[in-house]
Amino acid sequence: MALPQPASARPPTVPTVVGRWLRGTLAAGAIAIALMPSAPAQPTVALAPMAPAAPLPALSAPASTPLAMPATATEPATARVRLPAEPGMPALTAYWFMPREGSVARSQPLPVVVALHGCGGLVDMKVAARRAGTIEEVIDPAGGLQTRYRDYAHWLTERGYAVLMPDSFSPRGKAQGICTEALDNRAIDEKTRRADTLAALRWVARQPGIDTRRIVLLGWSNGAQAVLATIDASRPWPEGTPTVDRAVAFYPGCKRAVQQHDFRLRTPLLLMIGGADDWTPATRCAMLQNAVQSRQPKARFRLEIYPGAYHGFDGTSELHVRRDVAARQGSGVTVGGDAVARVAALAQLDSWLASPDP
Repeated sequence: MALPQPASARPPTVPTVVGRWLRGTLAAGAIAIALMPSAPAQPTVALAPMAPAAPLPALSAPASTPLAMPATATEPATARVRLPAEPGMPALTAYWFMPREGSVARSQPLPVVVALHGCGGLVDMKVAARRAGTIEEVIDPAGGLQTRYRDYAHWLTERGYAVLMPDSFSPRGKAQGICTEALDNRAIDEKTRRADTLAALRWVARQPGIDTRRIVLLGWSNGAQAVLATIDASRPWPEGTPTVDRAVAFYPGCKRAVQQHDFRLRTPLLLMIGGADDWTPATRCAMLQNAVQSRQPKARFRLEIYPGAYHGFDGTSELHVRRDVAARQGSGVTVGGDAVARVAALAQLDSWLASPDP
C-alpha cells in the first residue's frame, strides 16, 4: 500500500475554533477507547487504521488528555533516584514510578518499562525553575517533568507496570535539550544514550519486586532512536545486563539504522510513526522494516503508520512549525498532537503490552 503524501505536499491546517473543539472532545473520550480490549498485535505492516470516533461529550464537558487518569485513579508512588556512574559516564538522575499498594494486584513481581525521553529532554524547564527549592519539589519529585512523560508514567502504572525514566541530559548540563544541535556535533550521541539505557536496565534488575523477564523498552523520537540502538543484535550485549522482552519506538529517526547494513533485532519491536512526519519520515522506517525482515524473516517488527499524523502525534499540543531544529534548519518541521491517531496508538500499545506473544 502506498505511503501517505509527504508533509511538503500537504501543509498543516491552521486550527479553527471548531477544529480545536473537535480535537478536545475526541481527546476527552480517548481514554475510554484506549482501554477497550483489542486483539493482540499481528506481525503485519500496513497503514494503521484510525480508531472510530467516540461519542462526543456535552459541549460543557472540559477536555482532557487521553493519557490522564480518571479522578478516582491512584497516583503512583514516585521517587527521584540516582543511577550509579558507569566508567567514563556521569551518575544519572532518574524517576522511578511504582503502582501504589492496593491499586493493582501484587501477588507477582511487577513488569517494568524503561522509558527514554526525546531530544527536548525529560524536564519542563519553566515548571522545574518555578518549583526549585519549594516543598512541591519534595512532595512530588516528578512534578517538573514534561506533561507527556508524567501522563505516560501514570497510564503505565495503572496497568501494573513499574516505570523508570532516566534523564540523559540534565546530568550533562543539557537539561534544555539538544534538538537545536547539529546531529554530527552532538556530544550526547546514539552511543551515549545506549550506554545510559543499559545502565538503567542494570539498575532495574537490582530492584526488589521486579520481574526481570518482563522488561519493556520504550522511547520517543531521539529516545526511540536509542531504543533501536539498544536492541540492535549486531552490537554486543554486556554481561550482567537483563534482556528486553519487547520494545516500543514512537517516531524515531530511522536513517542511521537503515544505513547500517547489519542492523538486526534482538527483541520484538512495535514502531509507531505519523505518515505526514516531516522530521523523522515514515518512509525510512518502512525501509528499515523491509531490510530487517530480509535479514531476519522471523523477526517480529510491527510498523504502524498513522495517515496525516505528524511528529509528536501522541501529545496534545496544537500543530505548529519549529524552525529551530537542526535536522531541518530554516524550512522547519511540523509538530503536534493528533487526537484520533493518539487513541489508535494507545490502543495498539495496550494490545502490544498485554499480548503474551507480540
